[in-house]
Amino acid sequence: MSDSSNSNAAERYKQSSLSAQKVDGEKFIQTDVCPQAGDTILDLGCGTGELSASLADLVGPEGKVVAVDPDKERIFLAQQTYDEVKNLSFVEASASNFPGIGSEPYDIIFSNHVIHWIPDKQEVFKNMFLSLKRGGKIAIQYNDRFLSFEMSAYMVLNPENAPRFLEKCQFEERAKIEEYCSTAGFHIVTSYDTFMQLVFESIESLLNWIWSCSHGVFDPSLVTKERLQRYYPYSSRDGKQPFDFREIKEESSVSRLIAVKQAGEEP
Repeated sequence: MSDSSNSNAAERYKQSSLSAQKVDGEKFIQTDVCPQAGDTILDLGCGTGELSASLADLVGPEGKVVAVDPDKERIFLAQQTYDEVKNLSFVEASASNFPGIGSEPYDIIFSNHVIHWIPDKQEVFKNMFLSLKRGGKIAIQYNDRFLSFEMSAYMVLNPENAPRFLEKCQFEERAKIEEYCSTAGFHIVTSYDTFMQLVFESIESLLNWIWSCSHGVFDPSLVTKERLQRYYPYSSRDGKQPFDFREIKEESSVSRLIAVKQAGEEP
């Protein structure tokens, strides 16, 4: 893929993230993460940085946010967009190799819709534990299952790419995520399921969201009129808008986890 295609993909990701993903992330920050002025935060899997910027605003000039993502084009776009935010830095990095890993610099490690893409979750929790200050916490929002309308999009609209999508997804049940967390040494404060505010004003915005959540695996160009007529969110409504999946477990369920590294804890 060319540099131009990569940068366009990053921009499309940013635009699609401004809806449900940003709204739900900000709600999670307000209700569960609760950063304080002066905190140092790692945003693990920051994408194009919208939530990183929100966190930087909340911790204030005495605090700091280090935002990392393995996608260099998303990082480049984030750096361009938020270059005037002095307490926010963006680094191309991953969950297995990020700034400050193992040296306990962070008060909070925040991760929004990332962990279900990572195969070795045991390593992730270990790295987070070793990188938090004593008394620090992790705040993770993730999916533990396929959303029905998303899975159907691959089976019906993109069957050519369904195997690639299934291979990329690393969903595990909430109980297993909790086990990884506790084994790493964390004390779980709260772990629960809630709903994403998934409302799409058009079939185009719905498909673009699926594309953005697939790391480019979903290909909108493969969506034909015939396939669309068999896609149940579209066919069951006769194409009528909006497409509202709120409060439907199979369509909008998401899991949240808050856990702390207690003083004196060792991995």
